[in-house]
Amino acid sequence: MKNIINIFKEDLEKIVLELVIDVEPTVEINKTGIQSDFSTTLALMGAKKIGKNPKELAELIKEKLLAVNNYDEVEVAGPGFINVKMKKKLLSSVIQKISAEKSTYGVQPRRNQIINIEYVSANPTGFLHVGHARNAVNGSVLEEIFKADGYEVQTEYYVNDAGNQINILAVTVFVHYLNLLGINAVKPENSYGGDMYDEVAGYLIDEFGDKFKTVTFSDAMINNQEVHQIFRKKSVDHFSYLIKQQLKDFGVVIEHWSSEQAMYDEKEIDKMLELYQGLGATYKKDNALWLRTTDFGDDKDRVLVKSDGTYTYIVPDLATHHIRIQRTKADKLINVWGGDHHGYIQRMRAGLALLGHDPKILEIEMVQMVRLIKDGAEYKMSKRKGTAVWLVDIQEMVGKDGLRYMLASKASSSHMDLDLDLIQQKNASNPIYYAQYATARCNSILKQAREKEITVNIENSELLSTPKEAELIVTLDNFGEVIKSASKNRAPQIICEYIQSIAKQFHSYYSDTKIIDENNILLSSVRLGLVAAVLQVLTNAFNLIGIEVLEKM
Repeated sequence: MKNIINIFKEDLEKIVLELVIDVEPTVEINKTGIQSDFSTTLALMGAKKIGKNPKELAELIKEKLLAVNNYDEVEVAGPGFINVKMKKKLLSSVIQKISAEKSTYGVQPRRNQIINIEYVSANPTGFLHVGHARNAVNGSVLEEIFKADGYEVQTEYYVNDAGNQINILAVTVFVHYLNLLGINAVKPENSYGGDMYDEVAGYLIDEFGDKFKTVTFSDAMINNQEVHQIFRKKSVDHFSYLIKQQLKDFGVVIEHWSSEQAMYDEKEIDKMLELYQGLGATYKKDNALWLRTTDFGDDKDRVLVKSDGTYTYIVPDLATHHIRIQRTKADKLINVWGGDHHGYIQRMRAGLALLGHDPKILEIEMVQMVRLIKDGAEYKMSKRKGTAVWLVDIQEMVGKDGLRYMLASKASSSHMDLDLDLIQQKNASNPIYYAQYATARCNSILKQAREKEITVNIENSELLSTPKEAELIVTLDNFGEVIKSASKNRAPQIICEYIQSIAKQFHSYYSDTKIIDENNILLSSVRLGLVAAVLQVLTNAFNLIGIEVLEKM
């Protein structure tokens, strides 16, 4: 069954064709307090097209709408606005549809298209911080939204386990290893901070004892290549495991983990460079190897191999994307990256185009910084020493649901102030509390009904007649459109805004409506059908965000 707003829109589209108005009709859900369901400005937009006064055209459109058996009322307002109230049978069918489809309500038909989304991809050099948490939430919520919008979705984590940051990690852990052995070793300035490195150093002592106590180190290198490789591998393995566990505890499970180091070991980067050279996409200049990215819109060509023989940072990124396209067969690659990568997009697309790929296959979603606020000021402290506020600390403080919801509730392209005190408040000013209270209230009402042996009735939903009931039904009916909009715009916050709309309407409905009235069992049972529908749609929306439905609070 089509949703109601599209029934109205299709009726308008038929009128547009019949009257040759040549504009696309827009339809809006009316705001609270307006005694109708939808409105359109079609008459205002189309009057000039056919040489009529807007109000005259509105009356003509009204006449044609009333000839269709979908409307109880059609009203012309002001200079030519058209407001409509849908037939009760259409509104009641929404309740029946939700009851029949349950967890699949709102889910769109399969598209036979694959989206591969890479997110988080934090370096395995320590714990995840709150910035990684925002990336994780946006990536995982987009994953669920894409699935609900009919896509097959694959998830990726690219492990940056090669390069100088891993050498620094090895030295950092080595210093902690020496200190735990009672050897006074001073960390180089570029080392990582935090007592988390004691744990992995302790495991190395358990395995190797003081075997390496006489080995020396420099800024980013242990001065024994065998020992250096041991500390690199053990440290990367340790933090990769912790990252997976921290993500799982935060409601994020990523399917495929790829390794930068593996690309070097398996000569994939060499193969890609040979492919570029064979395609004539490179040239030598100043003893460096350059890639002709200006051929595909980049502002300048990019160096692949520097004059000293080392690779630039774009080389492994291009190689992993080349492999990813071939391995996944995806129609779209989406990377959820930090906001400082904006200038990187065009050169990546150009590099992929030179390999023969469609540059439009790659899409980058930027996630901006999070600033934590506590007691009205910026919060920078962590009980685990270091330079960042770790995800595990914030999650312990405010809970998984509150953190996930709030991080999803604002456009990822905007900087965010995250108020830790607000997330912990138990009142309507806290969006997650307000939303979860709506589910607890629904569950409480349904429990009371069961205790009174009043059953849910969806067959007589046409008895729902108050403006607030119609408003709720229209909002519930729009869930599929909300999913499509959130998917198209890559915007998890649209789901949060929708959740807040339902919660606000339901709390208002509850406050002025006697839902369980033992003097009118039939109407009570029908209203219970609406409550059950609200709970089901909130449950489906909560599942997209990755938060819990509560039975009581």
